[in-house]
Amino acid sequence: MNVAERVLRQAARTPDLIAVEDEDGALSYAHLVRQARRGAGLLTREGRPGSPVAVRVPRGRDLIVAGLAAMLAGRPYLPLDPAEPARRARAFLKTAAIDTAVATDLDSPGLCTFAPAELEGAPAEATVASEAAYVVRTSGSTGIPKGVVVGHAGLLNLVDWHNRTYGVGPGLRHLQTANAGFDAAVWEIWPCLCAGATVVVAPIEVRLSAAEIVDYARARRISTLFAPTPVAEMIVELDSDDAITWRTLLTGGDVLRLRRLPRGWTIVNHYGPAEATVCTTWHPVTALPPNGRPAIGRPIDGVLVEVCDDDGVPVPPGDTGEIRIGGRGLALGYLRRPEETARLFGPLPGRPGRWYRTSDLAVYDERGDLHFRGRVSDDQVQISGVRIETGEVEAALLRHPRIRRAAVAPVGPPGSARVLGALVVAAGPGPTPAQLRQDLAADLPPPAIPTRLVPATVMPLTPNGKIDRAAVRRALEAADQAAQPEPRR
Repeated sequence: MNVAERVLRQAARTPDLIAVEDEDGALSYAHLVRQARRGAGLLTREGRPGSPVAVRVPRGRDLIVAGLAAMLAGRPYLPLDPAEPARRARAFLKTAAIDTAVATDLDSPGLCTFAPAELEGAPAEATVASEAAYVVRTSGSTGIPKGVVVGHAGLLNLVDWHNRTYGVGPGLRHLQTANAGFDAAVWEIWPCLCAGATVVVAPIEVRLSAAEIVDYARARRISTLFAPTPVAEMIVELDSDDAITWRTLLTGGDVLRLRRLPRGWTIVNHYGPAEATVCTTWHPVTALPPNGRPAIGRPIDGVLVEVCDDDGVPVPPGDTGEIRIGGRGLALGYLRRPEETARLFGPLPGRPGRWYRTSDLAVYDERGDLHFRGRVSDDQVQISGVRIETGEVEAALLRHPRIRRAAVAPVGPPGSARVLGALVVAAGPGPTPAQLRQDLAADLPPPAIPTRLVPATVMPLTPNGKIDRAAVRRALEAADQAAQPEPRR
């Protein structure tokens, strides 16, 4: 049994229930499956068997139909954000040797592209078994993103835990807010469709506005929703509990900071890298901690977590170590990157099975709850809930003809106020910050474009000749402080 077959079984039980609501109206389970079967027929005949199908369409029914069609054809789907520069998307597809896409703007040599409407007109074919369910991209330190291949076993483990924990079934209405390329969208969609619930797709102008989300959710009778950490924080800060009709808000992707607890509904903090199928730990926030930073909690069912030293030996509660993840939620590995897969997915001394090295630091408290403590390496940071490799941003900066040196680092404490900064050394008169940001928009998604661009005459170096990252961060923090308005007197 895989996720696609689980959706088919649910549709057979509840064909007339609404599976998806979006700006185009309502789509029943029967219609969803009918369209996906037709798409599967086309994707079974076109492209290499078992190879990923890129899906670059707006959030909503087209994305869900294409994703289900790919899985029914025995092929994982690779969701791409339509707002991402097309040149960047095409470069990744070429590097990953992906030969099939459902999109309207990805025409490229060697790429077979279908518009969403073409999937609906194809004759239906039987389902095909596959180990891989989907591929999600994370940033790469070489300047090229990498694809994480997630199997049906890991996705089914997430689906079953989620539906047991949050009571998902017919009548539940979940507000879907995550971007297509964010793996939280996978979490929002498939548990609902495996249980007869309704996925209500928030319009783009609603999904990142706390006030709009509250109003939209009330009008659409929403039961649960996911919001990335900064948006979840803003929803809580609205102090609009009397206007909120949902029972549970799920959040994750960054360090959660709260100054109050909601009344009449629950916020649940989650943690998990893409390499462990979206969600690794969970923590219903029932008490406000003194520092305002709730725990990331305990492992979900089927997932194992150890906090280890550099040698992979678990550290005692109270000591900080690196999070290692094992169990059924682990991804299959990285797409066409066997060496990196072997480096990060492997054994843990004294424990059975495969384990993933997260490079995330955490500590267990005396109650057994896990608390996030940052990253082992500064190469990867969280900005507005999006995981970004600073190396990719630096690579994009250095491709500019007038930039000679560049170093990127986060500015500000972890949380919703953190931004990305870049120290740049130009050859002669450099581009203005506005010009440089405009140029970067062709290669980078919006969260990866530095907010603070600070010019420098030389790049600070360590005695060993490496970039002095501490000095870079100090320069960026100083520039950020200088840019802040003077406090009123």
